[in-house]
Parts: sequence; structure tokens; C-alpha cells
Amino acid sequence: MNKLLAFLTMMLLILYVWYGKAQHMHNEHQGSKLPSKAMGTEVLKTQKYGLSIEVYLNDIKSAMQHAMKESGAKFDVASLNPDITHHISVFVHGKDENNITGVTIEIKHKNVSKKYTLMNMKNHYGSDVSLKQKGKYEAIVTLTTENKRKLQFNFAFEI
Repeated sequence: MNKLLAFLTMMLLILYVWYGKAQHMHNEHQGSKLPSKAMGTEVLKTQKYGLSIEVYLNDIKSAMQHAMKESGAKFDVASLNPDITHHISVFVHGKDENNITGVTIEIKHKNVSKKYTLMNMKNHYGSDVSLKQKGKYEAIVTLTTENKRKLQFNFAFEI
């Protein structure tokens, strides 16, 4: 129960910072769906299948520290789930963006592979992920469309 409460508190703080940044971005871009610096480091920006894809990776511990600094809220970073280290955000724009029914990402590091289902978060798809090891990661984002078509985007990044 305590871990669940800590996780939910962490997510609320991240959403608070993200919402503040989104409002700032909204004022600057007048409602644009473009991501902001608050989303983290850009690890992919490409166009394929008539879609533009941007993938951002955000270190949760750093985001929490930033949230505490910005809001003045106190939070015990040590109570975070140590298996969750980053949040990944996928922005999709283009002709079929409204036909997407699901988004997954498979992340491989050395011989270990893990697949995550990303949630629709209004202007992007996202999930918390575990990227504990330093080094190169390979990833495949798969978008599933209404007609069951699977669109894949391969890329690599380093931690």
C-alpha cells in the first residue's frame, strides 16, 4: 500500500510539472501539440508512413527533483520504485494519428528485452520504464492502427 501511495504521489508531481510546462507551452504555441523541454531528452525524431514521430526520455528522479524545486513540495525520493527510472513519451502527428488504437515499445539492452504498453496521455503516449544499466539501448515503437496495421519505428539511445 505504501509503495502504491508513493507511486501515485510521484505521478501526481510529474503531472503537475508537466501540466505547468504544457500551460506555458500552450501560451507560447497557442494550443500546439508540440512537446516541450519538460518531456526530457529527444531520442528519436523521424518521419515514416506519413507520420512524424518524436520520442522523449525523461529521468524520473531528475523530474521529481525539478518538481519539488518548482512547487516547493516535499517528497521522499527514496520511496520511489527503484525499478522505474525513466518516463518515455511518444508524440505522433500526421494523416493516421487519430486511427492509432495502441502503442507499444520494446526496449533491448544486451540480452534483456522488455515490452511496455504506452498509455494515451491526451497529446502523447507514455509509460514509465526501467533503464537501470548504463550503455546502449535498442528500441522499437509499434503503432497499431484501427485496421490492425502495425507501423514500426526502430532507434537506439544511450543512458
